[in-house]
Amino acid sequence: MSRAIEAEYLAETRTLKLAQPLDGVRDHERVRVLVEQTCVSEVSDWPTLHEEAGRELARAVRDAFGRDEIAV
Repeated sequence: MSRAIEAEYLAETRTLKLAQPLDGVRDHERVRVLVEQTCVSEVSDWPTLHEEAGRELARAVRDAFGRDEIAV
């Protein structure tokens, strides 16, 4: 069985930090890993939005809080 998962590589400890547990895989079970880099900008706690989605969010904030100085 194969499936794709997301993981972060931690070079200092040479480990992969999984985004979620591997259901059906026992602790210390050996698995085969295929590494395929994704184009990810600097990791951040802030979500990334496409330009129009960002404008939509800015409009919603401006409308909700009456902040006219927020440029859309």
